[in-house]
Amino acid sequence: MPLSLLCSSVRVYCIRLLRGGWMIIAGGSGFDMSPDHAFLASVSHRVGGAFYLFDARKFQDNYLDLRDQLRRHWPKTELAYAMKANYMPPIGRVLAELDGWAEVVSAFEYQIARASLPGDRIIFNGPVKREQDLRMALDDSSQVNLDSFREIQLLKKIAPEFDHVEVGLRVSFDFPELASRFGFEVETGELDKALMALDTIPGVEVVELHCHATRRQLGVADPVERVERLCSLAGDLMHRHPIRSINIGGGLLGDMPSSLREQFPYAVPSLAEYADAIGRALIHRSPAASMRLVVEPGTSMVANTMCLVAPVVETRQRRGGWQALLDTGINSLNATRSAARPSLRVVSSSLSVIGDAPRDYRLVGNTCMEHDIICESFMGCLDIGDFVVFENRGAYSLNYTPPFIVPCPAVVDFQGRLLKRAESPDDILASYRNQST
Repeated sequence: MPLSLLCSSVRVYCIRLLRGGWMIIAGGSGFDMSPDHAFLASVSHRVGGAFYLFDARKFQDNYLDLRDQLRRHWPKTELAYAMKANYMPPIGRVLAELDGWAEVVSAFEYQIARASLPGDRIIFNGPVKREQDLRMALDDSSQVNLDSFREIQLLKKIAPEFDHVEVGLRVSFDFPELASRFGFEVETGELDKALMALDTIPGVEVVELHCHATRRQLGVADPVERVERLCSLAGDLMHRHPIRSINIGGGLLGDMPSSLREQFPYAVPSLAEYADAIGRALIHRSPAASMRLVVEPGTSMVANTMCLVAPVVETRQRRGGWQALLDTGINSLNATRSAARPSLRVVSSSLSVIGDAPRDYRLVGNTCMEHDIICESFMGCLDIGDFVVFENRGAYSLNYTPPFIVPCPAVVDFQGRLLKRAESPDDILASYRNQST
């Protein structure tokens, strides 16, 4: 599979208006209320080219909808948003307003989450926790889930500094679809060895079991099986360890345009379907009514909250076809190299109501790399100064964008307020030492 995105099925009908306010665009994913050309042009001029548009209201709705639906089944539920999907400070502020939780997998993410949330609403996972990281998180009363025997040894070293230490363990079950490299294997006896090692450390208690092993092709059966296995394991261990939480991780798919949903080779559940299935499984299998459920969604909370807006710089004929150069690149649009075709629409600068006859364009990016192909085939009408709006760019696109040739673009909200300026040479070079001083 080439690194380019294959977009042969994407069609956009160009509705061309030039008025302030909002317009309705018809595209590959149906009808959507979208900002008009004047708004996009104004923002693009101000921030210097392409930019992300962020809708905090959508993030809030996604978070509350899933949390409320889960709590209808199991009131003792907490939703710990996975910061790795998108760690923008505005998201942290929304979580703080909602009394929400965050899940982090590094000291870097921990410090970002801690800027918005109290320590006791942060879950610290991840395979590399250093001694100072464990000390910091435990001192903040965060939930630390140990991942390895190395971390147990670090905990043994620092445990005497605390009167009492409560930790969780990431466990790994024998799933035929996934051989996880993380956590303590249950079936091979690794977990038993880890528990015995922790038993030798005075003042340490294991209070949570965590399993994040995503097998999305199974639909709702994926998180349900994690619930069932964790509940069974918790029931077996509760006579020796005060297990108070089961944490089933994330891996849930969220709301998305139909043009994306249709590309999955399996049925994509709704968030409500995930919540109902998880809740019913917990009611049926929980070893204690007091057990807390923790879910760690990332993509499903943030993917549909952002779009990437890119201006058309040039259109030209090339080798018998047409090519459109956009002022963005594959690293901003698809840094994870997903094979999915993007959902996109065009907002045009033309005064005509209906555009010219559509052409088949190859959409190319703004780097000098031959593989910077955004769409091999896009059927539509494009002019210089138009904008291509790529939907569902909220998860990983921003965090993954490297400072390669053209660094990360700006982020604004739907009111045009700047949330993050485009990265500058000074930003990128700030961590280098000046050898002349």
